[in-house]
Amino acid sequence: MTIYESGDDDDEGEESWVEKEQVVLSDYKTKDEMHALMVEKGFQLKSPEEVEAIQQQYKDEAEAERTKAEERREEMRIRREEMQRQREEKMMEGARAEVEGGGDGSSGGVSMGGLNRDGADIVDDDDSSDDSSSDDDGSSDDSENNEAKTDAKEEL
Repeated sequence: MTIYESGDDDDEGEESWVEKEQVVLSDYKTKDEMHALMVEKGFQLKSPEEVEAIQQQYKDEAEAERTKAEERREEMRIRREEMQRQREEKMMEGARAEVEGGGDGSSGGVSMGGLNRDGADIVDDDDSSDDSSSDDDGSSDDSENNEAKTDAKEEL
């Protein structure tokens, strides 16, 4: 055991401690010898009330720490649930947009052409967008496109 003695204040105004004495506790074999040493070195035995108050203080601090940890766990649980709820809402919004857009989401809203349920080519009857082009001789490329689609279907 090292016994320290209060020294002079240091440059920063804080009290310094100086080593006063080293005592080998293993040299003392009985409880009475140890108690006599402590009294000799200036230690004072605390009353049972003081000991109980110190123990209660430690218990209170431990309980406060447990309560604080439980509150942190609860806050984290609530955050995780909120984040999960937000992810689910985002997924539902995406699914709603996909359904409302009428697409299956695979083409990103761009028509890639294909077959209807009866196996016939899907044709856009909208006159406002004429995608067919004419060659120099005035013939349309639609028949060539249809042949290419038919060939691609047969390969599948």
